[in-house]
Amino acid sequence: MSNEPQPLSTSKNDGRIGIIDIGSNSIRLVIYDQQKRSPVPIYNEKVMCALGKGLSTSGVLNPEGVELARSALRRFLAMGRNMEITSLYVMATAAMRDARDGEGFARYLEHTYDIDVDIIPGTKEARLGAYGVCSSMYKPRGITGDLGGGSMEMVRVEDGHIEDHASVMLGSLRMIDESKGDRDKLKKLIDKRFRELTWLDDQKAENFYAIGGSFRALARMHMAATNYPLRILHEYTVDAKDFHAFVSDIGAMSLDKLEKFPGSAKGRAAALPGAAMIIERIIEAADPKNIVFSASGIREGYLYEKLSPYIRAQDGLLASCTEFASHGGRSTAYGNELYTWMYPLVKDESDEQRRLRLAFCLLSDIALHIHPEYRAEWAFHRILYSALTGLSHKERVRLALTMYHRYQFKLKENWPSLSLLSGADKAYAKLVGTAANLAYHLSGGIAGNLMSTAFVINDENLSLQLSGTMQDVMGEAVRKRIDGVAEAYADFMRK
Repeated sequence: MSNEPQPLSTSKNDGRIGIIDIGSNSIRLVIYDQQKRSPVPIYNEKVMCALGKGLSTSGVLNPEGVELARSALRRFLAMGRNMEITSLYVMATAAMRDARDGEGFARYLEHTYDIDVDIIPGTKEARLGAYGVCSSMYKPRGITGDLGGGSMEMVRVEDGHIEDHASVMLGSLRMIDESKGDRDKLKKLIDKRFRELTWLDDQKAENFYAIGGSFRALARMHMAATNYPLRILHEYTVDAKDFHAFVSDIGAMSLDKLEKFPGSAKGRAAALPGAAMIIERIIEAADPKNIVFSASGIREGYLYEKLSPYIRAQDGLLASCTEFASHGGRSTAYGNELYTWMYPLVKDESDEQRRLRLAFCLLSDIALHIHPEYRAEWAFHRILYSALTGLSHKERVRLALTMYHRYQFKLKENWPSLSLLSGADKAYAKLVGTAANLAYHLSGGIAGNLMSTAFVINDENLSLQLSGTMQDVMGEAVRKRIDGVAEAYADFMRK
């Protein structure tokens, strides 16, 4: 147990944080609850301004987009005041960076609205997009690609550390403007830009992390086409070779068919062929095993970069779970004790399982305020649809199922999302959840009590030893739950 995951302090600044992101295609306001390791977005709104429309030929911002941007910014600032944000960051990317009048428009906004506009250089935008992935995924490894309206930023990441990075002139609006809808021209344009990325062909990538609205639109379409059981875009992961065939078809599909394709986003059809061809080109060049879609990008990366190195190094999932528990008035002491206490049951578990088990232990009592008849179902869906980050979809469902078994021994539902789990996953979730249920009936959720009890396992036969005054808690409720843990343990060992 030398590499035990640990819940870390969630050092934070009180007060809501607002970010206004002035992009080439849209302007978006996101308000987060606090600046911390895993901030939670509590308000999110965008306005499609298309500031970068026609920029590649005119060299200036789209006049209609400028007017929409002024109006959107006025509303966003008013919303920030209404929601009592304590800090505001306004950043601008490719359109403002590349347009001849971009700097002048930024100064106009600063003077008019008494704000500071941070025009992000391309290389910094690449870094921030990758930081967005690092902030919300556990030790990402591969290449991130953030496709905006005016450019695409690509970065190599290894276990959360940034290496090679570049900004490429391949934004969705730019591709539409330069290709004029001609697919052959579009393909040649993409090939030309990728030849500039000499480092991309040098090494293969384990994953490609796709960031940006056009990439997410492809993910939604693929979810609909495959009848995927969980409608959560963040960390939606697909096999790259299988996805290559899908994006190849999308890249050749007419705009009329794209608009009618199940899951297709309204107004995104014109940008989809370019996004599909880019992913197709990345799969061919970098040979990633998986395509992983990210809902986090430059905005989350902007906040993540402002954290201290110590806070950035924390596990975002465990930091969130620690805070989650504190909101319910629970200390981490009991969660840590529970985690240690059940170790004999699962001592051969993987690092991934240990990490998720600690997250579960920190959250195990979240449904105590729910009616007993609905605790298990509520706990399952509370975790499944939560804003917790750092979880693959499979891990999310496994954590949710573990929480279900914390309150209910027998599984009474067959939710579609459970199809993502193997029999071994389900057996592990049942064992850990059932053990936590027993622990609560021994300790009442109070730290210190479990240390006078211990599991004894001989030839796969399980019993519980109690010492001192803890012997007095033995009764029918405890015996029944010990039998449940023994049954779950036997099933787990068979898997």
